Amino acid sequence: MLADPWRERAFSIGEAAAMAGLRRSQIDVWIMRQPADLFSEKRGHRRWLSPMDISVLAMAHQLERAGMSLLTAIGCAFEHLQNPPAPDAVFVIPAGSTSCTAGRFISDRDVMRLPIDKTVILIPAGEIVARIIAACADLRQTAAH
Repeated sequence: MLADPWRERAFSIGEAAAMAGLRRSQIDVWIMRQPADLFSEKRGHRRWLSPMDISVLAMAHQLERAGMSLLTAIGCAFEHLQNPPAPDAVFVIPAGSTSCTAGRFISDRDVMRLPIDKTVILIPAGEIVARIIAACADLRQTAAH
């Protein structure tokens, strides 16, 4: 077992698509449009992704749906998901952000205390990542038996 299961690239694109809530064809297109090694590793004729890679794709999908360009969304997700966020973490980012470093994580209990003087996007990133980590652990356990 690797020292860092968060970065272990052990999941196929099909498995990653199911965990991220994306279609496999969508991930294939994203890999062709971006530096492929950013969120996958090619071994033989297959690509492999880590829980971190899958979480980056899932969060980038949410950011793109909120109006961010795909490249910026991927960069932003990658920038903020170097480590898994707390399960109750909410990603807060001003609407219309074009910076990969914009946004921050807060606890879900702090959402009500946010000063809302402009439009913000809230993504339940901790919940999304926790679900992906649990699905990866289930797949690892199934493969071990």
